[in-house]
Amino acid sequence: MNKIYDLVVIGAGPGGYHAAIRAAQLGLSVACIEKDDGSGNGGIGGVCLNWGCIPSKSLLKNAEIVNNIKNANEWGIEISSWNADISKAVERSRKVSKTLTQGISYLFKKNKIDLVTGEGKLRSSTEIIVDNKETITAKNIVLATGASPQSLPGFEIDGVSVLSARHALELKEKPEKIAIIGASAIGCEFAYYFNSYGSEVMLFELMNHLVPKEDEDISIELEKQFNTQGINFSTNTTITKLEKNNGKINLKYKNESEEKEYSCDKVLLGVGVKPNSDNLGLREVGVILDNSNFITIDKNMKTNIPGVYAVGDVTGKLPLAHVAFDQGIVAAETIANHETNPIEDYSSMPRCTYCQPQIASIGITEKEAKEKNINYKIGKVPFQVAGKSVAIGEPLGFAKIIIDDDNGEIIGAHIIGPEATELIAEIGMVKFLEGTNFELNKMTHAHPTLSEAIKEAGAAVTDEAIHF
Repeated sequence: MNKIYDLVVIGAGPGGYHAAIRAAQLGLSVACIEKDDGSGNGGIGGVCLNWGCIPSKSLLKNAEIVNNIKNANEWGIEISSWNADISKAVERSRKVSKTLTQGISYLFKKNKIDLVTGEGKLRSSTEIIVDNKETITAKNIVLATGASPQSLPGFEIDGVSVLSARHALELKEKPEKIAIIGASAIGCEFAYYFNSYGSEVMLFELMNHLVPKEDEDISIELEKQFNTQGINFSTNTTITKLEKNNGKINLKYKNESEEKEYSCDKVLLGVGVKPNSDNLGLREVGVILDNSNFITIDKNMKTNIPGVYAVGDVTGKLPLAHVAFDQGIVAAETIANHETNPIEDYSSMPRCTYCQPQIASIGITEKEAKEKNINYKIGKVPFQVAGKSVAIGEPLGFAKIIIDDDNGEIIGAHIIGPEATELIAEIGMVKFLEGTNFELNKMTHAHPTLSEAIKEAGAAVTDEAIHF
């Protein structure tokens, strides 16, 4: 190719395709380089659409339906015989993924974005070599190469006994017993999924609670509900050894100085990610990386090299697809000299976990408010204040609002319960518009809706909640 592009994006995942499409909308000539090595780790749409966010939510919906059938008698429905085939759930998830990745391919064509298949590597700040053969020239470059699952020393992912989320998503035979190391979003989602299909699940977490980055009240409520569901877990736990014997895995772990063992068929690692920043030519070009090899960026996604930007998980800011979406748009608008909204506060990005109960949060936790010496107040109400939660059989959980009492600003919100991941958007909008709990309380919410719990939480800050 002799063409000089205004922008070349390396990686067609969430951040990459958003940057490419937005730049094309703004009149820039755009090419996007995507590596697809046949392993299913990439492809247009990235890990999110192919082997992450989307297929996992498809499987979690299957799990929810399975649990509804288990409890059919509560709804006056008698089912004498039924079977939940986990392989069919996986097949359905693959169809869902294919539908959406085809949609991104269509959008590339619609926006006249050239898709180049291969592995891109920087030769300079304006040149990319693809598969060590073809050189593409660009006025600007966006690095959107994502991240990969992290292994632990002695617990290397092999795809057979020790799995990543990528492997778990295509497991067509349910394990009799599975150990999940790491109880953040990925670990808790898979714990719910496998438990729903009848696997014995054991969650291990180094910190003192499940979902340890969430508000402590959220963690405590999740632990109660997981206990009720029959999901086993051990917190304050260190895994000391993994032994394989005759197709079984024996884990040795230490919990509060007590040595224990757990035998299982599979181990799933959910302990974080490492950046895909190797073999990109970054050091040769002079792009600065942090101590964990994530690419260092500013609020407009600029690296230290003029014309080179980075977005998504490879930046290490907050490894969530919707964060990458926004980063990609900011990068494209900055490149096009278009007005944009630079990202400085990543705590204002919503964080969601899609097990049942669902978890969603935005802003800071109560513990963080204390550590920052903020004069704060809390409004917290159980989901039962929203009559619809009782009507649909999902009354457990709560909504919690944290405000800065000096100015009324909402500084944190934490929800656990039905459709929490949808409800958090309302609070995000209020924060974006610099609103307060007054707006949450005084805005009329339709009845009966689950969103009434958000209204009541806002009202509870000033002791005005009617139903609690």
